[in-house]
Amino acid sequence: MLNLSAEQSSAMADESQLLLELARFVERIAAIARTGLAFKPDGYDAERYEELLKEASRLSAVLSGANEAAANEVRRRWRESVGGGYDGYVTAAVGVGAIVFNRAREVLMMKRPNGRWWYPTGFCDVGISPAENAAKEVREELGLVVRPVRLMAVIDSLKAGSAARHIYSMLFECEVEGGELRPNPLEAMEAAFYPLDALPHPLHGADRKWIAIARQFRFEGRTEPYFDPL
Repeated sequence: MLNLSAEQSSAMADESQLLLELARFVERIAAIARTGLAFKPDGYDAERYEELLKEASRLSAVLSGANEAAANEVRRRWRESVGGGYDGYVTAAVGVGAIVFNRAREVLMMKRPNGRWWYPTGFCDVGISPAENAAKEVREELGLVVRPVRLMAVIDSLKAGSAARHIYSMLFECEVEGGELRPNPLEAMEAAFYPLDALPHPLHGADRKWIAIARQFRFEGRTEPYFDPL
């Protein structure tokens, strides 16, 4: 087993934080450029926004270890996603997560197609509320009918340590009202309920604060939703 010194561990943590900050910088610059092009598609400002997209895509490729062709592809996708005016304003994506407990005080977990375990989650569809989206994800992915009863948290993916797409995820505590646990093979390899202190591994993603939040709400009397501090 590899044993790292305190200095080595600190250096690795610093490097990880630097990469996360660079990923955040790239996404923010790309979003500013795309929003700028939505409102100013022509003229001097547009030229500057195009340059920002070019540089952001280049840095994105460097961070991911990709080549110039990949950078050009990222730039092309960003450019094609530019809308017009208000419709082109780039914002963070919004997702929901369902923290579902059974009567045995266990939480519902699903094994995703990547082989890692997580709670039911997904992006919010247009036209229905966040709570409706959470219930919809559980029903479609796992066959259970649940009722969201409390908003537990709003999690910022970047502050949770993810360098991927910027997402605000709303976690709802949910209760089972019906249905049958039948994982959708397109969404889950398997699913089951587990105690919070004996979750299956490996877990998906970088965030683990949801475990403490779930415990506080379900077993320790917490009522106020968590959000990432300033």
